[in-house]
Amino acid sequence: MIELLAQTTSVANASPIIWAFVCIAIALALFVIELFVPSGGLIAILGGLAVVASLIAFYVHDINTGLIATGTYIVFGPILAWIAFKIWASSPLAKQMILGGIVNEDSDEARQRLQSKQQERLAHLQPLVGKEGETITVLRPIGVIRIDGRRIDAMAEAGSIEADCAVVVVSAFDNQVKVRRIESDG
Repeated sequence: MIELLAQTTSVANASPIIWAFVCIAIALALFVIELFVPSGGLIAILGGLAVVASLIAFYVHDINTGLIATGTYIVFGPILAWIAFKIWASSPLAKQMILGGIVNEDSDEARQRLQSKQQERLAHLQPLVGKEGETITVLRPIGVIRIDGRRIDAMAEAGSIEADCAVVVVSAFDNQVKVRRIESDG
């Protein structure tokens, strides 16, 4: 493409070609910046506008040059985007962004840590079994109850339980307690 441009470019008509390549450079720089700056896609839109501006400059120079540039963008644009994504996805920055952090532990360590956290939560909630409390929200079947002034996530043992009803904790598991409505004798 550059050889074709060199053959057809005259000094008086060289300005649009220069602007076309300047716009391409700006577009590439903006697309790279978009990877590292959280802009909600605004920088990518500006990069797309720079690509359109480069196409316009190519067409202003010559219709054939514009058609060649359009074909080149159509063919090589998706290929370059795919290659850039593959390179970026294997970088440490992308792994932190996509996975929320680089995992440096094996699955056995993670499983043991998860089990210990679950046991801690269960040990914290187990003393509540047998205690009475009051529902703050409607339990359909999950809601919030209050026991000894503390708000606790709870699940109804069966069906739903209205708000401001007396309940008793029948079991504790994971990060919740299971409750049963206390029927009033009145």
